[in-house]
Amino acid sequence: MAESMVDLIKQYIQSRADARLEKLDKEASKEATKQGDASDSVAAKRQDELAQFHPRTWLSDAALRAKQLNFATHPVKFTHSDAKGASSVYALGSDTPGEAAPFLSTSSLKSALIDVAGNAAALDVAQLLQLEVDGVSLASLIKQGDMSALQPFAEDEAQLAQWQQGFSAVFADKEIRSHSLAKQIYFPLEDGSYHLLSPLFSSSLAQALYQRINDSRYSDAAKENRKLRKENKPSELPTVDFLQVAVQKFGGTKPQNISQANSRRGGKSYLLSCQPPVWQSRLLPSLHQKNAFWAAYERRYDYHARNTVRRLKQFLTKHVDDDSNIRLRDQRAAMVDELIDTMLQYAAEIQSMTEHIGWSMHAKISREEQLWLDPYRSDEAFREERARNDWQEEIGAQFGRWLNGKLQSEKLNMKDSEFTVWKKLVEQKLSRLTEDLRYDSEEMTA
Repeated sequence: MAESMVDLIKQYIQSRADARLEKLDKEASKEATKQGDASDSVAAKRQDELAQFHPRTWLSDAALRAKQLNFATHPVKFTHSDAKGASSVYALGSDTPGEAAPFLSTSSLKSALIDVAGNAAALDVAQLLQLEVDGVSLASLIKQGDMSALQPFAEDEAQLAQWQQGFSAVFADKEIRSHSLAKQIYFPLEDGSYHLLSPLFSSSLAQALYQRINDSRYSDAAKENRKLRKENKPSELPTVDFLQVAVQKFGGTKPQNISQANSRRGGKSYLLSCQPPVWQSRLLPSLHQKNAFWAAYERRYDYHARNTVRRLKQFLTKHVDDDSNIRLRDQRAAMVDELIDTMLQYAAEIQSMTEHIGWSMHAKISREEQLWLDPYRSDEAFREERARNDWQEEIGAQFGRWLNGKLQSEKLNMKDSEFTVWKKLVEQKLSRLTEDLRYDSEEMTA
């Protein structure tokens, strides 16, 4: 373990050195372009930088800076970036062994991320402490007093002890205090005193949600699964979608000032919708009312149907005493056609619900409506009766009576002549639509 961790520590310090030297070389190249050759100066700077990244030197500096950090599940800066209060590490795991937590919280996580809060300039120290071998981090080794991974770098035992003391500062209990920019709730007690509660944002829970949603969207398995679905090919894995997800940003252009995990997330945290469910009108008409279809039609197309009826009624009232002409008849026909189209659209939605084939056998709607709305019903007598198309006349008549009833007023005396016009318009459209449905029905029952 120690030998493998030693290698990781060497690699990590070297990577920090490489990044710094690369930046130095770019700066030197720009400077040379402006002022001419300065190779001696650049070489000296490189030597100075390399000296700072000698493992013993860098670890000594890191141990001094470790006190600027603390491990936390609930960093206070998520509440406000200028808050100076204490961050907290929540006791992970269910309070009752073997039982699930009664609600979703940080304790619900089986493997919670321990975030790092504090001075952003010292986050490189946090990355060092989070190095892992076989699931065991350097931080956990130091916390247990095991300094074997750092011993090869120390000059002597005294220096090793200094490093242990310095790095252990990230685990030390800081002063528990709130801040004026933190959320605070004064909870009254019976004796007249109070508890001061300070709700904190759970970075650990936010990280778990972030990973789950991103995996469902961007993992190789998710991408492959969506590709198969798009191509209508089978897949052994389900496709997972999170709907109505909002994104909350923390830290603005400097997410690292909030916490290490927030920086890795680019400041993003996902929020799931907490809206109450939106009521969806029942698509199938009630099975227990004779006039159920027309009542359901009005509800489902409430705005459109009512608005069109209102416009038609106003139009007919305005021209009730005018002589009939083709312009008036065309305007009237267009509005009636709108009503017929929305009625047929609702009917088509019901007809397309193939998972409910045969539902009309238990409905109290008229026989003609059953024949119309349940076209894929398979019993032979029903199919023969539907094929005769006698029901179309009665559906047209039902629409005519419904529309005349909506238009009837003191000024409008809706008569049989109007009823006949509405009825014929519906029959014509039903005749065309029924032919299309016949082919669909034959394919499904074949």
